[in-house]
Amino acid sequence: MPKTTPAKIISRPRLSAALDRFLSSTTVDGDASIARYLERGGALVDPPAFEVMRSLMPVLRTKLAAIEGETLLPATLQVLTRYFQECDAEKQPLSPALQETTFALLYFIKGFDRIPDSVPEVGLLDDALVAQTVVQRHRAALRTHWQRQGRPWPVRL
Repeated sequence: MPKTTPAKIISRPRLSAALDRFLSSTTVDGDASIARYLERGGALVDPPAFEVMRSLMPVLRTKLAAIEGETLLPATLQVLTRYFQECDAEKQPLSPALQETTFALLYFIKGFDRIPDSVPEVGLLDDALVAQTVVQRHRAALRTHWQRQGRPWPVRL
């Protein structure tokens, strides 16, 4: 009787427990600063977290498309998403700008955050603040990337 081997189990990349926990935290050691939160969260983004974000792109696109109204959030997230995807395609190493971009996108997708997304009218304010803070902190890197791609920087940002 031929010996059968079990089917190869394909493991999906997962967020580290530390990053998953951090994405749900509301402060950093009692500090409510968004910049500090981003810095610490971005530092937890490692190659497996980057792969998780890559696998979640369809979820990101769906959630992004569901944002209603003319706000700065969709434009900001589209810039961060494009930066993430192009850095991924170019196989760029994880820089602080890319780590914090990845963290902000994961934060947006997660939905359980400082202000739950389900809260009417204000549920996405924290997501907007996190995304805009990434743009402000890494404006030079993002603009340089845009220039290398031959695109003008979005005026609204």
